[in-house]
Amino acid sequence: MDKSKNLKNSTESIDMGAKVDEKESNISSSNADNGKHESTTKSTDSEIVFDPDCSTFDTCGFGLDLAVLDEISKIAKMGMSSISFLTSKICDTEMKKMLVAMYSQYSNIVAQVNQHFEKYGEVPEDIPLHAKMMSCCGIKMNLMKDRTTSHIAEMMIQGTLMGVIEVQKILNCNLDIDESTTKLLKEFNKFQRENIDKLNAYL
Repeated sequence: MDKSKNLKNSTESIDMGAKVDEKESNISSSNADNGKHESTTKSTDSEIVFDPDCSTFDTCGFGLDLAVLDEISKIAKMGMSSISFLTSKICDTEMKKMLVAMYSQYSNIVAQVNQHFEKYGEVPEDIPLHAKMMSCCGIKMNLMKDRTTSHIAEMMIQGTLMGVIEVQKILNCNLDIDESTTKLLKEFNKFQRENIDKLNAYL
């Protein structure tokens, strides 16, 4: 009787141990899966345009160049979009001429970027529709408060300054990119700074 009882207890103990081990194994596996999922989500949700240490950009050997050129293209297109919306609201003839000239120069920058992309056999990304809508809505609301030449110049300076900051950040990274890409980046940076100087006269 005692022998049978001991055997039963021993069997139950082994079963319990196996269940505990199985439970711990499932928890460990679940945590590993969760960790993997969290890592993937973090990478997907990232708003960083490029990361010098990210292997994704180096798969074709010119990934960083494409990321930099994409950024230049987006900033230039945002500038064109803002000028296109503002020109019909401006009464000052001289300021309007100046902005139209800037629009043409932005367009030239975009054309140069497209040539670079063509060389790499790729197509640049377009500005997200929601970004365009937010920009236009922001300008429209600002104009409802103040339509003076000074205020329009201020809005343009603020938008251009954001572009200058983004380009300067890229330049400061000293990325291993093609010399032609670096040259275009520096020219674009200079162009934006010159635009701010021109707009300062209307404040």
